[in-house]
Amino acid sequence: MIKSLLRRIGYPVRYVFYKARFNIRFASAYRKGELAYLSKAELGSWKRAMYEMLREYWVKGRYGSIRKKIVFSFCDSHIEVIRRTEPCDKNKPIVVLCVRNDIRRIKMLVDHYRALGVTQFAILDNGSDDGTYEWLLKQPDVDLYRCVAQYQTNVKEGWVNRLISYYGFDRWYIVTDSDELFVYPGMETLPLAELTKRLEDAGVKRVKALTLDTYSDAPLFTESADIRKDFRWVDSDSYTEKTTSAGIYRIKRFIGGPRYRLMNSTVPLDKHPLVYWETGTISSDAHYQFPHSYINEAPCFAGVLHYKFIDADLEEFKKRASGQSTFAGNGIFYRQYMTFFNGRERQSLMYDGSIEFTSSEALQKIPLIDPRLPG
Repeated sequence: MIKSLLRRIGYPVRYVFYKARFNIRFASAYRKGELAYLSKAELGSWKRAMYEMLREYWVKGRYGSIRKKIVFSFCDSHIEVIRRTEPCDKNKPIVVLCVRNDIRRIKMLVDHYRALGVTQFAILDNGSDDGTYEWLLKQPDVDLYRCVAQYQTNVKEGWVNRLISYYGFDRWYIVTDSDELFVYPGMETLPLAELTKRLEDAGVKRVKALTLDTYSDAPLFTESADIRKDFRWVDSDSYTEKTTSAGIYRIKRFIGGPRYRLMNSTVPLDKHPLVYWETGTISSDAHYQFPHSYINEAPCFAGVLHYKFIDADLEEFKKRASGQSTFAGNGIFYRQYMTFFNGRERQSLMYDGSIEFTSSEALQKIPLIDPRLPG
């Protein structure tokens, strides 16, 4: 009823109403102690950044309900700090993610980033009961947080912003999911800290990456003892660009891979995982950050290996495909996957354009990626 009324009245009145609700939310969160770890200056910076993000949608006459959930999650979520250490050097990216029940992939992820020189992780466990939480607790380089609230796609972005707020603006972060590995040209000999220094010298503050769904040469969901070794195949040439909106901006996005090729899924494959989080930056989407004006400027020289189809995933896909899914689009993409899987349990995702990803040199074989580093 309120939304309907606000659509009928002018922008200035809507603006006053939205701003009042916004201010009340932040004041309440600070008073209750959820944001009490922030100084007044830090709180003000986050408040201004989120306000500007929402205002971009208000100007278009939209309520911004999706981004509103990010703000409410940032303010209201009860996040328990299990272990938190002082931030590492600003040139060394902190790896930030949320995880639930992903013990196999989280071990692979931590090993991957340690090999690239990462010395600090900020990980929120969302009520794992498969040993993920206990394993993370034993890792001395993992700052561990816990929140048992129900996962929702945009609620998670609020959690990501909260994690980052513990370490501050004006430093490098890698924002990822537990089934993703950021890869870039020369990573075998070029540590992340040296890459970020090179990017800073070139004036680059965000890196765009193409999500590369990995698969094995065996039938779907074949049991694997070594995910990284078996799921080493990716599509090389099934990708294309499309244009869509982010706030008031038109942005270029990527679609493709086996999900597009075989399942008619147009889930976006572009991500901005490596970001210099300057003051005013907000994680506004699982794929990019606010301000959205920078999205088209980010160079795409990197990839994100996406371990989407391992043997343990089929049952989870069934849950996410349900009409009560808390994932983006109410599980529409997962319903597309399940439609394809039905009766095709022995099919492989391989095709003539499949290539092995055994080193970063494979990035040179993917036309949408320009493997030349800036600078």
